[in-house]
Amino acid sequence: MLKLFNKNYKFSKFGFARITPEIKNKKLFFDKVSFRNKKYLLIKDKKDAGALKVKKEDLQKNFTLYADLLLRSGYIKIAEELVEDKIYPYVVMHMLNDKNTKELIWHRDQYFHGKDFIGPKFKLYKLAIYLQDTNKDNGVTGFIPKFISPRFKNRYIDTIFAYLSSFLSIHPRLSIGEAVIFSGKVMHHRPRQINKNLREAIIFSCTNNPNNLPKLKDDEKEFLNVFLKSKIDYEIQ
Repeated sequence: MLKLFNKNYKFSKFGFARITPEIKNKKLFFDKVSFRNKKYLLIKDKKDAGALKVKKEDLQKNFTLYADLLLRSGYIKIAEELVEDKIYPYVVMHMLNDKNTKELIWHRDQYFHGKDFIGPKFKLYKLAIYLQDTNKDNGVTGFIPKFISPRFKNRYIDTIFAYLSSFLSIHPRLSIGEAVIFSGKVMHHRPRQINKNLREAIIFSCTNNPNNLPKLKDDEKEFLNVFLKSKIDYEIQ
């Protein structure tokens, strides 16, 4: 069993897990990847509690870099071992939080609201790589473990229950370059930053089969296809 967040948490039970790849000269590497000194390339996303995000056209310039990071540094390999499934990233967000970024409330990325299923209909994972040491004080993603978080078919009741049970939540302390992989169905949030340290992360939306994404497969500009090409280049099955 794998040691995660300083305890033995198993993905299938908790819905999330830590990824700790081996990267040499991590600080130097992530300083080069960082956008903290390029804020003119960022836009504020009001729908994401005011988080600062890299513009799409500038993201695309780094698609090969992001794909190489996932494959060469072992994030995908470790993630697949943890979730016991294949991982195919198809959307990238590179984002920063500062003291003006609000809390992103407790939510799921996939849920039922009445008879309606909200979110992608296929299996969804999120993989978040942190570009600095991160904890609850500067906005690390927090989780309510799957086994203590019943899914109500009403988003409002589900959210209220999350806040009532949030004393059971887990906010991991992560070192630079570490990541978390979590299910789209697990309850999670991003707390408001209360210290002076920025929180910068690269977040990938992933699924377990590229055939789940037929609208993306024919567009070479989509991240999924850049990733698949990099897999071929690195001769990774």
